[in-house]
Amino acid sequence: MIRRLFKFCVATAMLGGLLYAGTDSFSRQWRDFIVGQMAERGLHLDFEGLLLNPFGGLIARDVRVFTGADRQHVLASVDRLNLDFDYGKLMEKKFVVEGLELSHASVSLPVDDSAGGQTVIAVEDLSARAFLREGVLEVRQAQGTLSGIRLSLTGLLTLPEKKVDDPPKPKVDSLSVAHQMQVLNAHHRRIQRGLDWLQRFKFDVAPQLRLEVNGALDRPLELSARLFFETRGLRYDTYVCQELVAEAEYNAGLIDLTRLYLKDPTGQVNASATWRMGTPELRFQLTSSADLPGMAQAFLNSDNLREIVFYGTPHLALNGVWHVDGPLAQSKRPVQATGRLDCGRFSTSGAVFDGLEANIGVAPEGVYVRDLVLKHETGTLTAQALSHEVEGFKYRAVLRMDPNAFMPFAKLKQTRELISRFQCNPESSIYFEVEGAGPKPDLQVCLNKGRGDLRNLRYRGVDLEQLQADVEFQGPIMHFRNAKVRREEGVGEVAHVHVNDAVGEKWVRLEGIRAGIDPVAVTSCFAPKVAEQIAKYRLPMTTAVEMDGVIYYREGSKSDFEVKFKHPTGTGRYSLWGDDFIIGSPEGELVFKGLDMKFNIRGSLFGEALSAKGSVDVAPGTNDFDVVVNAGEFPYEIFGKKVPFEKVVADVSSKGGTTSFDIRSSLMGGAFSLKGSMDETKLPQPYKGELRLDGVSFRRFAQVYSETNDTEGDITGHFRFAGRQNDWMALKGGGAAIIVNGNLYAVPILGPLTPILGSVLPGQIKGYNVAKEANCTFEVADGYAVTNNFEALTSVFKIAMGGKIDFIRDAVDLTAQVRIRGLPGLVFLPFSELLEYRGTGSISKTNWKSNLLSGNKKATDRAPPSEENMEAAERIAGESLPAKKEEPKRPASMFNRPGGR
Repeated sequence: MIRRLFKFCVATAMLGGLLYAGTDSFSRQWRDFIVGQMAERGLHLDFEGLLLNPFGGLIARDVRVFTGADRQHVLASVDRLNLDFDYGKLMEKKFVVEGLELSHASVSLPVDDSAGGQTVIAVEDLSARAFLREGVLEVRQAQGTLSGIRLSLTGLLTLPEKKVDDPPKPKVDSLSVAHQMQVLNAHHRRIQRGLDWLQRFKFDVAPQLRLEVNGALDRPLELSARLFFETRGLRYDTYVCQELVAEAEYNAGLIDLTRLYLKDPTGQVNASATWRMGTPELRFQLTSSADLPGMAQAFLNSDNLREIVFYGTPHLALNGVWHVDGPLAQSKRPVQATGRLDCGRFSTSGAVFDGLEANIGVAPEGVYVRDLVLKHETGTLTAQALSHEVEGFKYRAVLRMDPNAFMPFAKLKQTRELISRFQCNPESSIYFEVEGAGPKPDLQVCLNKGRGDLRNLRYRGVDLEQLQADVEFQGPIMHFRNAKVRREEGVGEVAHVHVNDAVGEKWVRLEGIRAGIDPVAVTSCFAPKVAEQIAKYRLPMTTAVEMDGVIYYREGSKSDFEVKFKHPTGTGRYSLWGDDFIIGSPEGELVFKGLDMKFNIRGSLFGEALSAKGSVDVAPGTNDFDVVVNAGEFPYEIFGKKVPFEKVVADVSSKGGTTSFDIRSSLMGGAFSLKGSMDETKLPQPYKGELRLDGVSFRRFAQVYSETNDTEGDITGHFRFAGRQNDWMALKGGGAAIIVNGNLYAVPILGPLTPILGSVLPGQIKGYNVAKEANCTFEVADGYAVTNNFEALTSVFKIAMGGKIDFIRDAVDLTAQVRIRGLPGLVFLPFSELLEYRGTGSISKTNWKSNLLSGNKKATDRAPPSEENMEAAERIAGESLPAKKEEPKRPASMFNRPGGR
């Protein structure tokens, strides 16, 4: 019974104790006592409530730890803290805390941002034990989670000593406290920035952070610490880091990053750094063979290297200072470092390079690159460059590679167009030395000057053995001076080419171009459209060419320039009507005024003087021109034979697709003219015109077609016509012809008839073969020339002929009647039927037979002209037909009897 009573009393006491420990009275009574005891030991804290732990010790809730006794600045906040104390000393009315314990607690460190706001660094699920013994706070294996990082913390901290005979505490130096707070808050901000930066990455395994801290708690700036950070499987976008290890030491304000090791699939990074806290400079060393584009994107948040693909391992070495504080820390480049970059084959923007090496330097005021060597399969680029914030950008470079390798990097259209003009081959040699300066590292805004020597290449499709020039360019403005162009046939020199490719300008000024090489080639280098005009003459490759003036290649209406060419001994070729005509000693001038090109071409043709003057509208889509050609001799093929035209004057013009021509010449002692027009807007091209002959030597004309013809007299006539180009069947028209004092033996077609007449007519009739006059009118249609009134008069008889000539198939079908004039005609009148003949065969070999013997055999199997086409031919002939002579009525014959041919 007594035993039960004792247990009840103990339980009642314990329950009463617990109830009392949970009352506000217990919390207030012990709160001040505990806060005071901890302050005496150098730990300044406060809490909202205090509970008795049934398993031992006390639990403080919502604990705040302060930086000093003034309790103005919170160092950390804890949701709950276990206090272990010595129960024996508690019985002696002495409260001595022996240890502190955190179990899955939350700890937060306040951070004041630059905008005046406040955030916290939160450590979750923190479990730790700390022991207070003889003025020392020992932290054993504190573990928690800091922004996804597994944190492990150990340390040994000396607490402030308290002496009994200490004098009264002096007033706290507010400036010293404020400085400490600034330093601590700066630490917190750096930790926060580091944690925010780590949030960009994904981890296959949670990172591990081990931290060991030692030193005096009342002198936080003199603490020492060791840090070890390790993680695997770090990822950012496409970049993968297989392993990342960092080891660092802190000793009285000196941070020493003894090792930073990073490994990725490409290579690894090794780095170290030291920093004295409070100083503006952090010194570092770094070597890397890792994925530079991926690292730049992941760690520097820069995409500048993203398009670079390395086929080999790039090596980077840097040594310098990083400005972490002070004015320089706010610059674009808070770094002052030197280093070297070496890499093998890589590609970027579609261009593949064989390697790159360079010494580099970086400073807040600028960047320099020394001894840069960029390798390409076609050669190298070497360069020195400096980009300075005050002095601007300067560089010097030597290009020994195909400039087309830089095509992907050309931002401006005009730059790409300029580069594309060069086509290199394995035999090409390029040397271009250039230097420039400007406000920023952009060649488009720099003033660039240099000298180029290029060999065995093509420029604008023109093969060149050598191209030399002094070059100056800035943005859209380019100058080429003292240029020399060498080809197999000779050398060309250029005093100055000024190019303005600015918006609204687009022109080239040519000064002093003098060349003795292929005129088409040299002109193509500067004025391709002009070269097209010169190419028509196929001049010798050693023709001397001069060019001066301004060419507007976008607005040709503003152009004003002149081209001269001359070759005293050579020959050119000009194609006309399908034939090549050789021009001796060609020379000329092409003068461009806006869209109008005036030309004056001179030389010799067939051994006689030749000149061509006129103008051409060079506007796109037009073919308008005017030209007057004077040629001493111009043989032209007519019906398969070359007819010798002399003193030719051809006035030809074209406007709106209609070409008009007026050609005059001397022809075999007489005159020739041809006028007409052609419509080039239709296919096949229709034409119309009128041809005239005046006093042309009949003998010389006949001998063109038959050298044995021997006759006298001359021929006069005209022919008005219309047709379609290259379509003889479409030719229609009509005209008249007169032969005076001609030998009938020599007259084509009639020649073979005169011997027959000689065998029939009396021998006493002399001079019958001399025709005082032969004339006719004719129509042309469907490939036939048709006449019904050809008459040849001699002193004693008249030949009347009619029928058709197939000039396409060279076939004739004619009927002729011989009539004796005067008294002998009455004698031969009964025999008139015997003097009627039919001619068949070809024009040059007409076969005549008596009409009584020839029968009705067809001379050709082709259909004769239709009545409709014959009427059309007569309409075309129109009023140009000469008036018909009144003839005396004659007896019925083959021309007027019914059914006669």
